[in-house]
Amino acid sequence: MPVIAPRVASEYVVQPRHETDPAYAALIRCFQQPAGTVAVPRVLLLAAHPDDESIGAGGMLPRLAESVQVVHVTDGAPRHRRQWGRNEFADWDGYAGQRRREVLRALEVAGVPAESCRALGVMDNEVSHNLVALTHRLRELVEELRPDVILTHPYEGGHTDHDAVAFCTRAARTLLARAGGPAPAIAEFTSYHNLGGEKVVNRFLPFDGAPETEIVLTAEEKARKRRMYDCFPSQGNALRDMPIRVERFRPAPRYDFTAAPHAGRLRYERYPLGIRGAQWRRMAAEALAALGLPRDADPPRAPLVPRM
Repeated sequence: MPVIAPRVASEYVVQPRHETDPAYAALIRCFQQPAGTVAVPRVLLLAAHPDDESIGAGGMLPRLAESVQVVHVTDGAPRHRRQWGRNEFADWDGYAGQRRREVLRALEVAGVPAESCRALGVMDNEVSHNLVALTHRLRELVEELRPDVILTHPYEGGHTDHDAVAFCTRAARTLLARAGGPAPAIAEFTSYHNLGGEKVVNRFLPFDGAPETEIVLTAEEKARKRRMYDCFPSQGNALRDMPIRVERFRPAPRYDFTAAPHAGRLRYERYPLGIRGAQWRRMAAEALAALGLPRDADPPRAPLVPRM
């Protein structure tokens, strides 16, 4: 499959080492080769909301069905009713319950059993206020599940919850590596971000040193992904225009979470109930200090294979 040449945005990221993690390479082989022909790594798919896994990796999920654990950080139900998508729900519990039922149906379409899906119960849109607690919870989760790869969101300024999950994933891995514990590879699926005032979906905000792999879905995979989208009626038209032709993945860059992911206005700054980027970065800096981590901490995962 083609590898897309990234543009350079070095002022916004601590550059990754030019190495390929064997576990990440195994994940990509699993996606590129015919299904069932190569070994499948143990994957923890860590999504901020119920439906992010379907948008970012729904086409490839069936290939991981027997080795994946899907964990949703939030229940998909924001505090404010106006953010509930369709508004026929009488209360917050009703909306959160609907989001859970929808994602379990979507995962069933992908062949992932309900017992392989759990939720951490953070309120939607409030993950950024729980960075330290969530980091410790993810550390416990990784110690329990021992994944080879964590597949999660990039840090792009699209949604505060996405960015917070990216932060906590990196911080938990760093704490584990420092203590001599499991330090899985971190891979990313696409979310969305702002570019020139427009919402960009199904593409990464490019970073030098983080090559993307594009997987073109087969007709069967596209049809299945569309059926997964159809399992989310509470989201109205939100998924209707999401592309289903390709999925993109990359190794997670070594982000500096105290710097803006890109110049200009972030996507989540366009929403009236959201927080500002400067506020988010202050919270990230405070969380790093509380966790005893420098802004660019990232101990290497051994063994590593130099990239040719």
